[in-house]
Amino acid sequence: MCGLAGLFLPRSAPPIRPDLAAMLRAIAHRGPDGAGTHISADGRFHAGFARLAIIDLATSDQPLVEEGGERVFLGNGEIYNYRDLRTELEVQGHAFRTQGDMEVGLKAWRQHGIDFVNRLNGMYALAAYDQAPHRLLLVRDRLGIKPVYWAQLPNGGILFASEIKALFASGLLEARIDESLLDSWLIHGYVPAPHTLYKGINKLPPGHWLRAEADGSVVVERYWRPRAATGVPTDAEGAARHLSDLLEDSVRLQLHSDVPLGILLSGGIDSGLITALAARHSTTPLHTYTVRFAGAAVDETPLARAVSERYGTRHTELELGLDDICTHLPALAWHCDEPLFDASLLPNQLINAVLGKEIRVVLNGSGGDELFAGYGRYFPLKSELRWLNLPAPLRRLVRPLVGLASPERAWQLARAELLNSDPGAYLAGHTTQFPAPWRARLGYGCPILPAHSGAFAAFSGPRQSGMLAADLETYLPEDLLLLLDRTTMAASVEGRVPFLDHRLVEAALALPPEIRTPGGGHKGLERRMAAELLPESVLNAPKQGFASPVPAWFTGPFAKLCRRLLTDRRSRARGWFDPTGVRTLLADPARHAFRLYALTMLELTVRTHMDGCHAAPPSLEELVDG
Repeated sequence: MCGLAGLFLPRSAPPIRPDLAAMLRAIAHRGPDGAGTHISADGRFHAGFARLAIIDLATSDQPLVEEGGERVFLGNGEIYNYRDLRTELEVQGHAFRTQGDMEVGLKAWRQHGIDFVNRLNGMYALAAYDQAPHRLLLVRDRLGIKPVYWAQLPNGGILFASEIKALFASGLLEARIDESLLDSWLIHGYVPAPHTLYKGINKLPPGHWLRAEADGSVVVERYWRPRAATGVPTDAEGAARHLSDLLEDSVRLQLHSDVPLGILLSGGIDSGLITALAARHSTTPLHTYTVRFAGAAVDETPLARAVSERYGTRHTELELGLDDICTHLPALAWHCDEPLFDASLLPNQLINAVLGKEIRVVLNGSGGDELFAGYGRYFPLKSELRWLNLPAPLRRLVRPLVGLASPERAWQLARAELLNSDPGAYLAGHTTQFPAPWRARLGYGCPILPAHSGAFAAFSGPRQSGMLAADLETYLPEDLLLLLDRTTMAASVEGRVPFLDHRLVEAALALPPEIRTPGGGHKGLERRMAAELLPESVLNAPKQGFASPVPAWFTGPFAKLCRRLLTDRRSRARGWFDPTGVRTLLADPARHAFRLYALTMLELTVRTHMDGCHAAPPSLEELVDG
């Protein structure tokens, strides 16, 4: 896990130099174990790399440079099947000078051309430069576990990096908010790929590659998307065995590390399964970690302890506090680059900061809910079903009347009808913090098709499977995986996600709902997979979720900070939101806590990256007007 940065200039562009050292300083937390650079002889390709050494600590520094610069390769992440690929490539005549995974990626690129990406199993953002044709290739892994951002400069050059702040540090572009995307941000809680909240800065979408040519042309193409595999057993027992085997192989591959590794063990089935399967392939006791938050209503440590005891892990229970949130917010805004609605950012950051003192690799259960239907939004509410059972003419008559008394209730009824007409939009409606009535109060009334709609439409299969695929293309990479990347990397820790092996994803999407969720029960198939591996208390425990107590924050200093940031001269001068709407939110913080948190993180992000362009996490005093 590392950070990469660079610049590619077409042959017609006048030479310019990025501040490569500043770019690497901006992402030094991603790779504290060393930095390397390469500049082509003609000055038209610049590459920098910050390394977090995980595999082959001695010889796998990057950039990897062949034949005096004929080929240059950089890779952030891990290629898990590199040992098998290496064996194949050695038979084909390739010689290796390292024991690492990224040199295997380089040789596979040489052997197979751009098709090499289809042979990789892993999480990665790759940059490959071929000097003879003067061509740059950027690749992002299938599920979007690792990020890569890019911007096209006025002279046609392509600037790229693992984090947006590194692009700003180049000295070649300035940070400007794309105000036309604020409405999309309100709907989603993020700006969907390929855009970001900043003008001219793009994120390479999951499962895509970018190719920049010597003549200045740039092509971005998809090489993978969530789809159903063929040949998956369609009986419950056979499906459970098949998916268990795939998950176990994913865990086996992801246990390889030359530095200390641990598992973040909650009281849930996902992390419990990973622990159980990992125990089969570890010759020494696993290191597992569970977190308890002081004063929290939910405590999963007893459930996690039961799994630890069954598999004899070296278990650590951490107790953390979520107080003094205000001092943590600037660092959250700095590391994330773009504002996230997701308030679990803070507890994840605190967890990984502690883990970073003991380990360098952590496995967690991200992705299990998207593969096995663990969220409530995959199942209609009883109230929605009652509404949908009414005759359509009656619904058309009643809904406007309901809207006169409660616009939010009318919106909820309209959302229910999307279950059949646009299931992707139905998903988005169940995750947004700003439904249409509240966007209107803030000055944004134009209807926008959510990203989930297009993702659902692109999937061929049952509705539930399509909803899972839609989340796999939107909410998972844009929220959960971005959160995972930023909070682990902030602590120089590599986060691995065994559930997101693409083979397992494709197999899970091939299952009919009656196998995945028999009787409408969440994660029914996964419970079958775990039945002989986990204690009954874990199998039958209700889903707890993992969120911050945001409403409680408004009983302390955060309330004052929020009001100050959202009403002071700088935020008012931006003119992004109707002041009346903001005041309405502030008048009832208990009800609107998550909306106010989202707007506060937006304001802090703008002050951090646009107003100040801070090279390190700023203090709260630097961001708040005196």
